[in-house]
Amino acid sequence: MAMESLMREIAREYKDEQVKDKYKPISFEEYLQMVMEDPRLVRNAYQRLYDMILSHGTRIVKVHDKESVRYNFFDDPFGEGEDAIYGIDDALKNLVDIFNAAAKGLGPDRRVILLHGPVATSKSTIGRLVRKGLEEYSRLDDGRLYTFEWDVSDLEDEPHDVVACPIFEEPLRLIPDSKRTEISARLNAHLKEKYPHIEYSLRIEGVLCPKCRFYFNRFMRMYDDDLEKVFKHITVRRLLLSEKDRKGIATFEPKDKKNQDEEELTGGMNWRLVQVYGSDSDPRAFNYDGELCIANRGIFDGEELLKLQEEFLYDFLHATQEHVIKPKKNPRIDIDAVILGRTNNPEYKRVRNNEKMEAFNDRTRKVDIPYVLRKSDETRIYQKFFGRTRVVGKHIAPHTLEMAALWGILTRLAEPSGDIKILQKAKVYDGESIPNRNIDLKKLHEESKEEGFFGVSPRYVIDMISQALVADGEGCVNPYRVLAMLEDNLRNHSAIDENRIDEYKEYIEIVKDELSQISQEEVRRVISHDPNELREVGQKYLDHVMAYLHDEKVEDRYTGGEIEPDEDFMRSIEKQIGVTEAQKDDFRQEISNWISERARKGVAFNPEQNDRLRRALEKKLWEDKKHNINFTAMVSDKTTDPEHKKRKAEWVERLKSEYGYCDICAENVIDHAGAEVAREELDDREGRMI
Repeated sequence: MAMESLMREIAREYKDEQVKDKYKPISFEEYLQMVMEDPRLVRNAYQRLYDMILSHGTRIVKVHDKESVRYNFFDDPFGEGEDAIYGIDDALKNLVDIFNAAAKGLGPDRRVILLHGPVATSKSTIGRLVRKGLEEYSRLDDGRLYTFEWDVSDLEDEPHDVVACPIFEEPLRLIPDSKRTEISARLNAHLKEKYPHIEYSLRIEGVLCPKCRFYFNRFMRMYDDDLEKVFKHITVRRLLLSEKDRKGIATFEPKDKKNQDEEELTGGMNWRLVQVYGSDSDPRAFNYDGELCIANRGIFDGEELLKLQEEFLYDFLHATQEHVIKPKKNPRIDIDAVILGRTNNPEYKRVRNNEKMEAFNDRTRKVDIPYVLRKSDETRIYQKFFGRTRVVGKHIAPHTLEMAALWGILTRLAEPSGDIKILQKAKVYDGESIPNRNIDLKKLHEESKEEGFFGVSPRYVIDMISQALVADGEGCVNPYRVLAMLEDNLRNHSAIDENRIDEYKEYIEIVKDELSQISQEEVRRVISHDPNELREVGQKYLDHVMAYLHDEKVEDRYTGGEIEPDEDFMRSIEKQIGVTEAQKDDFRQEISNWISERARKGVAFNPEQNDRLRRALEKKLWEDKKHNINFTAMVSDKTTDPEHKKRKAEWVERLKSEYGYCDICAENVIDHAGAEVAREELDDREGRMI
């Protein structure tokens, strides 16, 4: 009984998920009425694709001081963000702009839209998202589209009673050319009235496919050109685009050159039906199963399109410019499809430099899809794969993905000119400010226009993180282990430029130094960060700063007398974050302005809410405390001092709660930071002895 209830529940829920009018028969007259009520039903493929992307909305994102449109569609609204695309908003906007122009019939609708870039730059993901998006959109009321079928039961030589249009054509193609102008004008008038934001115009284009034209002409003869009677043999049906069912969504991958067959694109003869109908020129004996036929009303998505032989690329000349294909021994077939292709740079250059491919090259619209150049965006890519805190039973330590991303970014950047270091360039690209430096971001971009088209792909980094996760060892993978994996396998990966391996290893060392600084700062925070101490020292600093700026004195808290602002005390804090002597007045005025603004809003002083001041105070407290901590003993495995163990356990818990460390990586990072501090103190002592 329980099983019956479960089955009934599954069946009910599945039925509720289905498109309600999926099987509903509609007369041609009813369809005409539907079209007049909602003219969007007759949109062409580019118009539907563009509207589908816009249906998910947009938002403004800001990178540095530049605003850009972010299309929510590329966040992958169909799942859990597995196909979300990050860090190439400008390229995606360029692509959508091309779709927009194509929807308006301004030229790109007669081109192959060619996604061009290095391996692993989301070109395939873009294609996959578009295919998923069109499928889902066709299931919604806003994305509806329809096709038709013929009732041929009155024809004696037909083996079937119903014959569907083999390429899912728009039913309005049944309207004779002489009447289309009038119908189009009425449709566009309704469109502008009901959807004033839509900027394109609807067009009824193309002739019926040879098979449907055969039936149309046959019924016209039967009824002496009485179109109304012919339409009685037409049933309109809802069309749900589907890649799996090969309806309106076609994918294509080039085969071995010896096995390439033109029929894969255009379709071919069905010799069994030739025997049925008695002629190989009968359009009913043709298989309309070529990928360009399947793509009608939707999209043709070609993987590594330029790997096709030249003869096969010629099929795209008419498919783009005239929207027709010409199979062997068959009339031309009008198609309405977005033609999207993907290619890498070597193949693109080969075809571009081939003089015999001039006509094809003239019909392509290249869209550059570069590598991500911002660390935060690259990190988000890895989080899609390894975002959970535990993968295959292992904890991923903080900064593991971030440092792997930083290394990947460094390999894709050109060495900057002047005294700017490549790590500083990576930070500026990611929106960070460099203390005491005013770096011209625009100039950096202008002198490095090839960035994003060389370097290590995210795929290599992902593979090495995966390898580190499944390797034997303790239940935590830290950044150093992943960096070692990245370095050790450089010569084993076929996609790595051998001439740059030494350079890539230097970047590993740069990342390790950066990681060491980050780790030490986090340990410093958990050791020295005391909200009460921070507020107390911050208030003292503020009192002296305000007195300094107003040329006043400060009340001595111990004696009650008045003293001059303590310059040494203020500088001891400011130096912690690199504020120079020449910059101190600006920094102090900045803090004063921040305090005044908060006071006007009635907000109490809290140094933790000003990032620069907080970091300066924390570092000051650290400097004051670190000499009282025996780090050599603290990090020693042999220590038996219960006080040492207690304090270390407290630090471990703070690292776990505040930064996401586990017991293993928290112990490791404390030992690492402690060893660094112990080494610094030893160097200081030796320096003083000398």
